[in-house]
Amino acid sequence: MQFRILGPLEVTAEDGAPVAVGGPKPRALLVELLLHRGAVVPTDQLVDAVWGDDPPPNAAVALRAYVSRLRSVLPPLAEGTRLRYRAPGYELVLSDDELDATRFPDLVTEARACAAGGDHGRALDLLDTALAMWRGDVLAEFDTAALGAEADVARLADLRLVAIEERAEAMLHLGRGREVIPELETLVARYPYRERLAVLLMRAFYVAGRQTDALAVYGRLRHVLVDELGVEPSEPARGVHRQLLAHDPGLLPPVLPRPTNLPRRTTGFVGRENERTEVTAALGTAPLVTLTGVGGVGKSRLALEVAEAQRERFPDGVWLCELAPLPGAGPVSQAVAAALRVQQRHGLTIEQTVIEYLRTRQVLLLLDNCEHLLDAAARLVTQIVADCPGVVVLATSRESLRVDGEQVWPVPPLSEADATALFVQRARASNPGFCLDGEAGPVAELCRRLDGLPLAIELAAARMRVMNATEMARRLDGEQLRVPGARTAEPRHRSLAAAIDWSYRLLSQPEQQLFARLSVFWGAAGFGAIHTVCAEPDHSEADTLDLLTALIDKSLVVVKSDSGVSRYRVLETLRAYGRERLPQDDELARTHARYFVGLAEEAATGMRGAEERTWVERTLPDVDNLRAAFERVMADRDADLAMRLVTALPEVLHIRVGYEAAGWAERALDLAPADHPLFVAGVGAAARGAWNVGDFARARRLAALAGGRAPARGTARTAYPADVLADIALYKGDPASALRHYESEAVIARRDREPVRQVWTLYYVAVCHSAVRRPELGIPAAEESLTVAEVTANPTARSMARYALGLVLKKSDPDRALALFDEARTLAASVHNFWWEGIALMEAAATRAVHRDAAAAARALADVLDHWDRAGDWTQQWLNLRYIVRLLVRLGRDEDAVVLHSCLLAAGKPSPLDAVRLGLLRSRLGVERFASAESRSRGLSSAAAVDLARAALRRAD
Repeated sequence: MQFRILGPLEVTAEDGAPVAVGGPKPRALLVELLLHRGAVVPTDQLVDAVWGDDPPPNAAVALRAYVSRLRSVLPPLAEGTRLRYRAPGYELVLSDDELDATRFPDLVTEARACAAGGDHGRALDLLDTALAMWRGDVLAEFDTAALGAEADVARLADLRLVAIEERAEAMLHLGRGREVIPELETLVARYPYRERLAVLLMRAFYVAGRQTDALAVYGRLRHVLVDELGVEPSEPARGVHRQLLAHDPGLLPPVLPRPTNLPRRTTGFVGRENERTEVTAALGTAPLVTLTGVGGVGKSRLALEVAEAQRERFPDGVWLCELAPLPGAGPVSQAVAAALRVQQRHGLTIEQTVIEYLRTRQVLLLLDNCEHLLDAAARLVTQIVADCPGVVVLATSRESLRVDGEQVWPVPPLSEADATALFVQRARASNPGFCLDGEAGPVAELCRRLDGLPLAIELAAARMRVMNATEMARRLDGEQLRVPGARTAEPRHRSLAAAIDWSYRLLSQPEQQLFARLSVFWGAAGFGAIHTVCAEPDHSEADTLDLLTALIDKSLVVVKSDSGVSRYRVLETLRAYGRERLPQDDELARTHARYFVGLAEEAATGMRGAEERTWVERTLPDVDNLRAAFERVMADRDADLAMRLVTALPEVLHIRVGYEAAGWAERALDLAPADHPLFVAGVGAAARGAWNVGDFARARRLAALAGGRAPARGTARTAYPADVLADIALYKGDPASALRHYESEAVIARRDREPVRQVWTLYYVAVCHSAVRRPELGIPAAEESLTVAEVTANPTARSMARYALGLVLKKSDPDRALALFDEARTLAASVHNFWWEGIALMEAAATRAVHRDAAAAARALADVLDHWDRAGDWTQQWLNLRYIVRLLVRLGRDEDAVVLHSCLLAAGKPSPLDAVRLGLLRSRLGVERFASAESRSRGLSSAAAVDLARAALRRAD
C-alpha cells in the first residue's frame, strides 16, 4: 500500500486504486497513527487527535468504531491486521517504503551519497523522483498545530528546501545552471535569509554570463542579514562573492563531454598506432571513410577507437549505429534515426527526417557492419554526403559502399608485435599467471598461423588456462575449414574459420548447444530472455548461468552493462557460425518470438503503473529482437501473435523510439480478421502512427477500419481510433468536435474505472477548452485529471495532468503554472517520454517569456527548438516559432520578429502578430527595413526557419 502525507492525505491499494478512508474523523485518526508509525499511540492521544478539546461522552466507544472502519478498508498483512490493539492504545504497522514521508528523506540521503561520489546525474534523478512526491503542503487539509505535528511538518518542509538546493547543486555540476535560475529567483525572494539559496543563484547567474546579477544577489543578501539580523554573510557566501569578483574559473562547471552513444570500453586497445593516425587523417579530408576487410580483422574495434578520439572535433556528437542486428534489406534509416535519438517529422519520410536533422549539424556518424545492407546504407550515405556538409561518416563493411566521395581504407591484420601483445593481454584475462617467457616463439608462430586476425587470436588466447601455445598450434593443424562464399579462398578467412571451429569443438555439448541457440537473438539479450528461449527444460537458471559464463570466459560471448543491467551478445562473425548449427525447423525462432511478444505485453501493462521507468529501461534495448519477433510471426502468418505484439508496442515504443511499429500494426491488419478482439486496438496503433507523421488522410482511412468500435479496456493510451479522428479535428481547427468526443469518453472512463484512460481524456478536455480560448472552463477537468493521476502513480499520467492544469492556469496563475510545467517535464523525462517532456518544456519557456526574465526565456526556447528537431513534431515546432516571435517583439528584436512572422505565413501557419502589431513594427523599423525583413523569408524551408529562429534567440540572449 501507499500512504501519502506530502500533500493532502491519500491512501492507495497495491493495484493503485484509492482506498476510501472515510470522513474527517477517521482521516484524523489515521493521520495520528501515521505520524507515530511503528509506535503504540495511547487511546487518550487518539481521542484528542479526533475530537480536540470537545470529545463526546462515549469517545472511547466511537474511537473503536473508527478503528474498526479503518481495519476494514486497510488490507491485512501476512502476519495479521495492520491496525493492532496494544495496551494502552493502537499501533499502525507499515514498512518504510509505504509512507512517502519516509521514502522522501531516504531518497534525499541516497542522492547526497551519489553527489558525494561524483555521480551528479544519478543524484539529479533521485532528487527529481523525491520532489515529485510532493503534492502540496504536508497534510494540507489538517490543522497540524492541533495535531501536534508542527515539528514533523517543519522538518519535512525544510528537507524539501534542502532537496531543491541539492537539485540545483547537481544541475550546476552538470552544466545546466541556466535552467535553475527562474526557480531559484522565486525561492530567494521567498526565503531571503536562506544563504545557500542565494549562493546557488549567484553561481547560476555567473555561469549564465550574468556577473552583475550575481553580485546584486550578494548585495541584497548582505543588506538583509546586516540590516535586519545584525550579522555578516557566512564565509561560504563571502567566498563565492570573492570568486565572482576575481572571475574565478572554479565557479564554472566542468567541461562536459560531447554527446555520444559510444559504448564504454571494457578491455584495452592494443597497437595499431599507424592505422589510427591514418584513419584519423582520412576523416579530416573525406566525407565518408569506409574501413574494409574480412570478418574478425578488427574493423569495428578500430573504428570505435578512432571515433572516441574524435569527440572533441564534433560539437553535435559522435554517434554509433550498429547495423548487424538488422535483417537483410532492413530499415537502415530507422536505425540511424534511433541512434541519433530522432523521431520522424511531420510530412517527411524517415530518410528525409534524418537528412533534415543532420543538415545543419556537425556530427561523426559511425555505421558499423554495412556488408549485408550495402544498397540501403549506400542510398542514405549518398544523401548525407551530398546534403549534410558538417557530417562525416565512418563505415565498416567487408566491401566498399561505392559512394561518391568515399575513401576506402582496407584494415590490415595485426603486425606480429601487436598480435603477440593482444594474445598476452587476453591470455592474462583468463590466466593471470600467464608469462611470455619461454612461450614467445610458439605464441608468435600461433599468431602467424591465425594471420594476425584479432578475433581469432582472442579465441585462441582464451584457451591458455588449459593448454600452452605449442599444443594450441598443433591442434589447429588440420582444422582449416572452408566456409561457403566467394571470400573463402582467402587464407585469412580460412584462418578465422579454423579458429572459430576449433573453439567450438572444444566446448562441451551443452556449451555448444547454448552457443548455437544464442544466434537466434538479434543484437544483445538479457539473461532472462536467454534462459527462457535457449535453456533445456530441465535446466535451472544456475545451469544456464554456468554455461553462459563459460562462453564469456572463452571469448565467444561479450557482456555489457547498460543502466545497471547486464546484456549478452555474440559477435556477428560468430553468430553467423552459430546460425549454421541450428536446426532448420525455425522452432527456436518461434520460441524467441513468443518470448518477446510476452515481454511486450508485460511491459505495456507495467508502463501504465508506477514502475513505468523500470519497464522502459528493460524493454527499449530489445527493439531489434522485437522487430525479429514481428517478422517471424508475420512469416508464420500467426495473426494472433502479430496482433498481440503490435497492440502492446504503442505503450512501449511509440512515444519513445519512433513510429516504425505503427507500420507493423498496419501490416498485421492484413492478417487479422475484423472480428479479432485486438483488431480495433491494432487499427488505433496504425492510425496513430499516421497521425504522428502528419499524414492525416491515411490516419482517417485507417481509423475508419474500426467501424466506430472502441477497443477493449487496458488498450494502450495512444491506440484508440476515435481519439485519432478527434485529434485530427483539433489540429484542423475544430476543437469543439474534439471536446465533445473527449467529454463523452471521460464519462465512459470514469464509469469503467479506468484511471489511465480517465487521465488521458480529461487532459484533452482541458486542452480543448484552452484551444477555444476558454481555459477557465477546463480547470475542473484538469484538477480531476491531477487527482486521478496521483492515484495511478504513473509518471506519464502525472506529467499529463500537471501539463493540463498548467495550460489552463498559465494566464490566471502563471507562477503555479510554471511549477506545474516544470514538474510535468521532470516526470516525463524520467520515463524517456520525449513528447510530453517537449510540450511541458515549451509551455514553461513560453510562460517565462511573458512573465519572467526574457533573456532566460530566449535560452529556454532555443532548447525547445532543439527538442522538437529531435522529436520530429512540427505541429509543436510551429507553435514554438509563434512563441519566439512574441518574445522577439518583447525584446525589441523587431526585424527578426518580422522575418519569422513571414516564415509562419509562408508555411500557411498563423502568426501571433495582428495588423495593429505589424503596423507598430512597420513604424518602428521604417517601410524599407520592414519590407527587407519580409523578403528574407521567401523560399526558406522549415529547417531554415528554425535556424533563423535559433540565430535570433542567440542575438537576443
